[in-house]
Amino acid sequence: MLARLPRPFAWLLALLLAATCAWCLTAQPPPIKTAGKGGYTDVRLYHDIASSVAAGKPYHLAAAELHRAHHYPLKPFVTMRPPTLVWLAAQIGWPNLQRLAWLVSGIALFAWVVAFEGVLDWSERVLVAVAVGAGCSVVVDQGLMALHEYWAGWFTGIALAGVIGWPRKWGLILLPAALGLAVRELALPFALLSLAFALIERKPKQALGWIALIAAFALGMAIHAGEVNALLKPGDLSSPGWHAGQGFSAFLKAVIFTSVLQDLPLNFALLAATLPLLGWTALGGRAGLFALLFIAGDAFMIAAFSRADTFYWGAIMLPHYFVGFALLPRALWQLWQAMRFEPGQRRPFPLAQ
Repeated sequence: MLARLPRPFAWLLALLLAATCAWCLTAQPPPIKTAGKGGYTDVRLYHDIASSVAAGKPYHLAAAELHRAHHYPLKPFVTMRPPTLVWLAAQIGWPNLQRLAWLVSGIALFAWVVAFEGVLDWSERVLVAVAVGAGCSVVVDQGLMALHEYWAGWFTGIALAGVIGWPRKWGLILLPAALGLAVRELALPFALLSLAFALIERKPKQALGWIALIAAFALGMAIHAGEVNALLKPGDLSSPGWHAGQGFSAFLKAVIFTSVLQDLPLNFALLAATLPLLGWTALGGRAGLFALLFIAGDAFMIAAFSRADTFYWGAIMLPHYFVGFALLPRALWQLWQAMRFEPGQRRPFPLAQ
């Protein structure tokens, strides 16, 4: 994508990149909001709900009781997660769910490496494997895998790999997208973007497939809403809403504190969380446009709507966001070429096949 950028715009992008890097290394963004030491966390909530469900209590009743007991909101209905992940944990147990997490990580790793065959050099695909492995490493933790956002990110990431590697196999892409929606409604942007592409490209079968999936999701959420609303009581808490408008730093912190980047000093972590965005601009064509729109859309959603205590939304960006690290050398080369030469004079990335 950067390979076709006009020279003036390339210089503007380079200046913006320099300014962003300077901001990352000097900024002091507001802290995220986490539970106090020994406090009751979302992970513990999901484990407790799973224990109640395993003991025979219906999911929505168990969740409502525990939400009330620990001062979690029940209004609107989306404050209670869809039952899929917790119900599965109740049926097979957390150790087996962890084994399933390792399996999904392996599928994600394989899908991403194979998706770039013929697109990237073998050495770049090794970097892709490392990046995806780093993105998955946090998720297989027995505690953190209870967070629904990680699973939604896993499945939509696999679907995105399908868009890059097998764009005509839209039926295969539909499956992981459906699994992501079954776990967390934050996976909906992928389905909406896929529908938009199908409509713009005049592919009616694909459009009908995505419409059917979105309709099934809407039906499932309507049933979920009915179950939650039937259990509401006058004193139940309401969510403070999702309109914090924290800006770009909220997106970066969400990525940092849901990934291995949290071990870095904050300013270096901010810079590291920014760089994959540039990396993704190196991918051209339909796949590159789709990936960039999807990632930028999720980043905007987090920046515009997340609160300080919903930083875990960043987990929906993993592991696919980290693939941008592997694409970063290509992006920097393309930007350098765009700054120096007119489009017809530019050379391809040295490792390009």
